[in-house]
Order: sequence, then C-alpha cells, then structure tokens
Amino acid sequence: MVVDKKRLEMILSKAPRFPSPKRELEQYPTSSRVASYLLWTAYLKNDIEGLVVADLGCGTGVLSLGALIMGARDVICVDIDCSALHIAKEWIANHDFSNFEVLCSDVNVINLRSIDTVIMNPPFGVYRRGADILFLKKALELASRSVYSIHKFNIESHNLILKIANDWNF
Repeated sequence: MVVDKKRLEMILSKAPRFPSPKRELEQYPTSSRVASYLLWTAYLKNDIEGLVVADLGCGTGVLSLGALIMGARDVICVDIDCSALHIAKEWIANHDFSNFEVLCSDVNVINLRSIDTVIMNPPFGVYRRGADILFLKKALELASRSVYSIHKFNIESHNLILKIANDWNF
C-alpha cells in the first residue's frame, strides 16, 4: 500500500495523541511532517519496503503505521508504556494491518533478532539525561541495515551521535 509522501503525511496527521502524556517518559507526539520525512527518506533508500522494521519507543504508533504503509514486511512496536502501545495497536489494526507486533518493555532489556531497520523518536534526554543515547545504542545493536532516529540538535550531541554510529560501523 505504498503511497506518496503527501498522502503519507495526511494519514499520519490523524495519529492519536497521548491521553495523559508522562513527562518522565518525554511523551511528545511526532509531527506528521517530521514522521513522513523520516519514513520517505528511509523508503527511498530501500530501508523499509519488504523489510522487518522495529519502532523503539513507538508511543501511539505514528512511525510504525507509516512503515507499514510504506511496505514494511513486519513492524515491531516497542514501548515501555503499555497504555500507549494499546492505542498504537488499535490505530494500526484499524488501518487493516496485521503484520505487526507490540512489545511492552524497556528498550534496554529487549533482545530482538532479524531486525533490518530501526526507526524511532526517542526521549531527548531532557528529564533523564542520556536516554536518547541509550536508545541509539540499542538501535545500533538491533539493526542489521539502518537506523533512522530523531534527536534534539546541538553540536555536541551531533558529534557524539556521529561518533557512536561510526563506532558501530554505521
């Protein structure tokens, strides 16, 4: 069901919100514009269609649904907040997809195999310093192909992210 970028953005703009966002988990919605850009980029680089994609810290499922729309073979939605996962599961299922799984877990303790691509909008580490780096390291550990991640930008973080990715041969 691959769609063009504009249609993808329109579909993702209807993503459910967190009913009661948990500040300590830094639960902020991923804008449909940012999500569609990330997913479209991954799609154009052949990192989604026909592949197994994991969405770490998936929240209400905007990136997960987008990956399915763009032709992912399977999507694994991971979040520590089981209520957010429930919302994601319902929203994705309402779009007639069944090739996804939800896993309520801290990303630091998961052990998944056969993940081609990881997509994520992790906590930025505002309330729990370094949380974004923990997510990034787990993504690099899991992905056999590519990682697409959204981070708060400053030059030190940018350089650290590049160093970590380079250390993992990404």
